[in-house]
Amino acid sequence: MDPERKIPYPYQIVPYCIRFFGLSSNLLVNNEKHVIHGISITFETLRRENITSQQLYLLSASIDVVERYQAFLESSHSSLSTQVFNNCSKPWFGEYCQYSFNLTWSFDKIVRNYFSDIKLQAGNSFTAETCYTFIECNRGPSPSCLDWREICDGKIDCLNDGRDEIDCEKLDLNECEEDEFRCSNGFCIPKELFNDDPLTPDCIDRSDEKYDQKESSNFDHRLSKICKRGILIYVNNFTENYCLCPPAYFGYRCEYQNQRVSLALQFRTVEWRTVFTFVIMLVDENTNIHSSEQYDYVSLRDCRKKFNFYLLYSTQPKYVNQTYYVRIDIYNKEKMEYYDTMFYPIRYSFLPVHRLALLVDVPIRDVATVSKKCLLKCLHGQCRYFSNFDKYFCQCLNGYSGMLCTIKNSCDCSPDSICVGIVNNRSICICPLDKFGPRCYLKRTGCISNLCSNSSRCIANDETYSETEYYCLCSQGYMGSRCENPETKIEFLFAKTISIPQTMFIYFIYIPSISKSYSSPPADPPQIIMVSKLKFYESSSFVYFGGEFHIIFVKIHQHYYLALLRHNSTLGINISTTIIPEHRCLSIKDLFTDNIPILPRWHRAKHYHIPCQKHSNLVCFYDNDFFMCLCDIDRNANCFKFDYRPLYKCFGYNYCENDGQCHIDNSTCPTSSSCFCKECYYGSRCQFTTTGFGLSLDDILGYNIWPNIPFSRQPKVVKISTALTVVMFFIGIINGLLSMITFQTKRSLAIGSGLYLLASAITSFLTMTIFALKFLFLLLSQMSIITNYSFLLSNCICIDMFLKAFSTIGQWLNACVSVEQVFIVRFRTKFNKLFKLIGKEAFTIAKHHCTINIDVVSSFVYEYSLDVDGKPLEKFSEKRSKISRMWTLTLYRKNYRIVLEKDTLDLWVNGQRIEADATFEDEGGEIVFDIGRHQANLKAVSSGNPRLEINHVLFVDEVEISQESEYDNN
Repeated sequence: MDPERKIPYPYQIVPYCIRFFGLSSNLLVNNEKHVIHGISITFETLRRENITSQQLYLLSASIDVVERYQAFLESSHSSLSTQVFNNCSKPWFGEYCQYSFNLTWSFDKIVRNYFSDIKLQAGNSFTAETCYTFIECNRGPSPSCLDWREICDGKIDCLNDGRDEIDCEKLDLNECEEDEFRCSNGFCIPKELFNDDPLTPDCIDRSDEKYDQKESSNFDHRLSKICKRGILIYVNNFTENYCLCPPAYFGYRCEYQNQRVSLALQFRTVEWRTVFTFVIMLVDENTNIHSSEQYDYVSLRDCRKKFNFYLLYSTQPKYVNQTYYVRIDIYNKEKMEYYDTMFYPIRYSFLPVHRLALLVDVPIRDVATVSKKCLLKCLHGQCRYFSNFDKYFCQCLNGYSGMLCTIKNSCDCSPDSICVGIVNNRSICICPLDKFGPRCYLKRTGCISNLCSNSSRCIANDETYSETEYYCLCSQGYMGSRCENPETKIEFLFAKTISIPQTMFIYFIYIPSISKSYSSPPADPPQIIMVSKLKFYESSSFVYFGGEFHIIFVKIHQHYYLALLRHNSTLGINISTTIIPEHRCLSIKDLFTDNIPILPRWHRAKHYHIPCQKHSNLVCFYDNDFFMCLCDIDRNANCFKFDYRPLYKCFGYNYCENDGQCHIDNSTCPTSSSCFCKECYYGSRCQFTTTGFGLSLDDILGYNIWPNIPFSRQPKVVKISTALTVVMFFIGIINGLLSMITFQTKRSLAIGSGLYLLASAITSFLTMTIFALKFLFLLLSQMSIITNYSFLLSNCICIDMFLKAFSTIGQWLNACVSVEQVFIVRFRTKFNKLFKLIGKEAFTIAKHHCTINIDVVSSFVYEYSLDVDGKPLEKFSEKRSKISRMWTLTLYRKNYRIVLEKDTLDLWVNGQRIEADATFEDEGGEIVFDIGRHQANLKAVSSGNPRLEINHVLFVDEVEISQESEYDNN
């Protein structure tokens, strides 16, 4: 590992295997296991001796044997008790102790020595060592043969019709997208991978990188006279030898070149602390898996790491008429849940080696890829669609495969793992965090002692990390390999004359030391941008920073301020600084009144010493284009490159909702991201809004709850709201219980009001309980304690629905009680049970038969109507107005209602029929009666028109009372 190298070395594990063409591996093993150089011990004997699978693993036993033994220990299958572990004697190894390198070196040392020999032989002339034989090519007399790199290289090498250049014009016609770089051979790679690391080219012809020709010379890989591109291995008492070949070669002597897919993958995600597992598979059009690879990824640990590997076709040569593609399944390893699937087609099947250089952007949350419109009938699985390609597929359940999940397989993964599929009669298993092995039966020991400090998370590393067995995901405020060192805490205060912002950009600048040789110009100072969001009640802000820095600038209200300047960079201390108006950095447009601001960059930079000399109080200034300048003690301008562009990219994937803008703190290896929301939107992803008809609990309180912060450190408004909710909950529960005890008696249930009050008490009890649950779930979800997306979605739907339902039912029951009381008081009518949820209720007032109809209009909305004598109330009232007259009046605070039946001349006072004296004359008639101690006269006067009705006028104490009006004699 080069200590000056800033970019991580490419990750590549190369499997060396015996790769015979046309020879069954089972036949090979059967021939080899006759000679065993070791002692055979049964599994039952190992268990009686208390031998663990970890001990077998440390003895370099075959991983398959170790896993079978662990499965035997966990299940105690009698069929496994007779299987054996062969304890090999040196220098033999293998399941049957059948292999040997005839050396005392470790395999790691042998491989290192092998590649060292390759480097020593660099520059030798090319000789025909390996050949690509899947094209009938007449290259000339033996040993001349075709190399795969000579296919589609623009030169005809095959003398028989130039078969090595057939269909190659498709590469010349290939056009790349705007965000892609076109390699010299016609392939496309993402522009972000162009010229990113000379040691790891992404184009197969290396045209994307600048490199030293001496380091890339053709190597003569003749490590031995026997193996062309492999490592020599002995069997059967050194009487026979084979060659271990890398994936690119096969044959007895690794002399033939394989057809394959070459991949260079770089993963990116804004979920920095989530452990993902990527399963990369080569699949054909019938969904048969030809080969697969599996990698664990944590963004904070594996940023910018490239994964280089090969995927091989299960048949050599591959079927030319079939289409193939690379499928990437993503799983959340911590939750052991499916996350996403992506599709990348193999477009040029005529090439022996197809290169795919990919930037795989992982969505921020579980994507809802289950399709309801899919036409595929997945028998034992779910129909989903690829998140990056318009195509459907069936995701099969454990134990099934095939295009429609109709083929039953036998997965032998451990019970706590996930079986993805079958390849070459072996299960593809996804292991939990603490397990490893092809079948996930072995336990990792890296995190058993949990050496991570300060409540940090320990993640066990796999075999690709030889430096350490574990990795610590540090909690906020800590850093170091074991999270043992505190980060620098910077608190920002604001002067009274500066309004407290809602959002503040913080720029950390590190000034690298200048080389004494001055052989090269000083590098641009590294710049990290962080974002701090302040709550409406906060008067200061603080952030944690784990790197070195010398200068801090802040951007507030579109103005820049120098917040901190120090000569030495010290880590792990607490710093407090105040933003003051005197430290505001002015723009050159404010400092120059002539045409200097419009000059080209380097022309105007010549004048940048003038502002510092002219303005004695000036601390800094900027040109909003390239430079940020500080005025030193000698009043000279010290300018350096400053990146003014906000990083609104988030790797090209904007996870912010409702048109929010995504911001990351570093374009290379970011460690945090945030969303800038439009007005009326808030939340970590701008997913909440305050628009609409009212404010919900989420709108009022959600923004004040801090994520990943314990309750003891939450704001006061959250603690007060929690206390009030607890008090309201207990009062509501006690009130509901006492009400239910009161109204459950038979006497209360004999009338409608008692039944409704009992139901109202129950609904109030349930409403208060659900409200408390809603508050609890809101608190836990906003504090990031509950993060399961499916649970939060179902909780959001169910809790709000039940809360609204019970609240509406309670209001409806209270309305029932009120309506019944009105009828009882007004009409002196008693009801057993007045209202039902829907239907009809009949009762009688005087001699009239009444019916209340209850109909459902929509969810929790009901419509009531009243029928009297079989007619709607409106028609009944209209008919009554033609045959009767009514007056209302108040005498000495007592209300009277007088009704005259015009056809019978019956007179009613407050519902009671009275006897009255009536006299009739030619001009009309008169009825005299008493209302309490008052004399009333009801006179009937003819209108003079026989077509018009007779007018009736009421007099009380000789005062005329208007019809249907009120008269108050107080």
